[in-house]
Amino acid sequence: DIGPMPSFLSWTPDGRFLYLKFDTSTYAIPLKPGQTLPPIPASGFSTKEAVAGLPGARLISETSVFPGPDPSIYAFMKVSAQRNIYRVPVP
Repeated sequence: DIGPMPSFLSWTPDGRFLYLKFDTSTYAIPLKPGQTLPPIPASGFSTKEAVAGLPGARLISETSVFPGPDPSIYAFMKVSAQRNIYRVPVP
């Protein structure tokens, strides 16, 4: 278990941005006051380009993003492994 994973859909605390994880990319999409979701095609989003084409959509460089107050501030998980490839005994 690597810990909690961010949801595929989340909002900034003030509701100004929607974070949408699509495939392996996360996008921050600005919302108008009172808007809960951006305009979504009836058939849904079929490609990353369709999501990126939403007005003001920003690609977040990390994949597992926990939203902050705006798209420039967020938390993410970084998982790494270190191995003893030479099989040298470690005391």
